[in-house]
Amino acid sequence: MRPTENPASPPLDLHAFLRTLRGDAALAAAMAALFLSEYPRQLDAVRQAVAAGDAQALEQTAHLLRGSVGNFVATEATAAAARLEAFGRSGDLSQAAAGVRTLETALERLTPALREITV
Repeated sequence: MRPTENPASPPLDLHAFLRTLRGDAALAAAMAALFLSEYPRQLDAVRQAVAAGDAQALEQTAHLLRGSVGNFVATEATAAAARLEAFGRSGDLSQAAAGVRTLETALERLTPALREITV
């Protein structure tokens, strides 16, 4: 099991997310749909930054993705993106490939939960 992965915990805190939106389920659905359509490009940008060894691009792209998943109170995915952002900030990308895999796993867990919100 990866450090940020906890299969016993849900991939997002739906109640906290809805509280931030004052219970607006339609807005929650719209945000989830937008994220689901946009995050693959953000994740690809993270992968490309790691492959290119571009620490600055990794920091920036991971920061954007962290902000996006943070909206959903998705602790696991937020922590994984934050870790990649920190790798970029430090310039040490030696663990970045493993960090990308952790982020991918967290997003794989998050995606079905977000799809349920959009229905």
